[in-house]
Amino acid sequence: MALKLEHFNRIIDISFLRKDRTIEKVIKCPRHGMKPDIEINGTFWTKNELPAFNITIKNLYLDLQKGQYANVKVECGYDGNTIALEGTILTMYQESPGPDGKTIIQCQLGNLTDWLEANVDVNFEAGTDITEVLDAFKAKLNVTQTFYGDEAKKLKLKEAFMHNSSARQGMTKLADMFQKERLAVFMREKMLVAVCLATGDKVGEERLEFMSAPPQPNTGDEAGTYYTTVTAPWMPKLQIGDILTIPSRVYMRNYEMVGSGKEQKIQVTALSFHFGTKGSTNSMTVQGFVVR
Repeated sequence: MALKLEHFNRIIDISFLRKDRTIEKVIKCPRHGMKPDIEINGTFWTKNELPAFNITIKNLYLDLQKGQYANVKVECGYDGNTIALEGTILTMYQESPGPDGKTIIQCQLGNLTDWLEANVDVNFEAGTDITEVLDAFKAKLNVTQTFYGDEAKKLKLKEAFMHNSSARQGMTKLADMFQKERLAVFMREKMLVAVCLATGDKVGEERLEFMSAPPQPNTGDEAGTYYTTVTAPWMPKLQIGDILTIPSRVYMRNYEMVGSGKEQKIQVTALSFHFGTKGSTNSMTVQGFVVR
């Protein structure tokens, strides 16, 4: 994501949906001129939990009957470079009265009901392709897409897999069976993802063009895998499971993880961001494995 003029044009569009999924109210952020004061922050990870995000709107004067709305759609990012998020509204409340009052909307990405209540009853023999097991979870979670990494697709069950409980617990149980391969099974928007981390298995790839601080490396583990943390302005297209490439022209240091003149690649396992239409609110923190 190059630093261009459009990256200073930040937008957050919000649509409120009723329980029947009809759109009731829309807050449209102008592409030019005065913008409403809106912020969004969230955390995404490869843990088997639904990611969460929060919206803060200053001076919201829409006639919002807060109990009427079940879901929210958000398009946010820079003009021409946005991401669409849709989630279940957990709480919506007025933080403070007056002309500078803020409305807070706390959301869970995706369909919370399916995530909490979907039950999976499966029984697979050892040697079964893992994709067959994952497809059983997909059917119960009402997801529209899947992404299975090349390394993940090679996996076969090491032992019989029996499960009769929530899909969430079953996915955790399945990932635990492949700890050596670092299998991660998680939800990404309306997509079920399975990748083997730190092996080059990736959903997508983005290049970092600038950063807010040097990467913070952590000590390698017994398997020789290193971890690092990167802080930079938010990149809307970057998501968990992606490979983030840091070119040597952006950052270079002569130590074990980043050699002289070499690019550093990070498999994103956690990403938190804070982004706003006004002021200097624009940051992300990325954690992940260093891909060699």
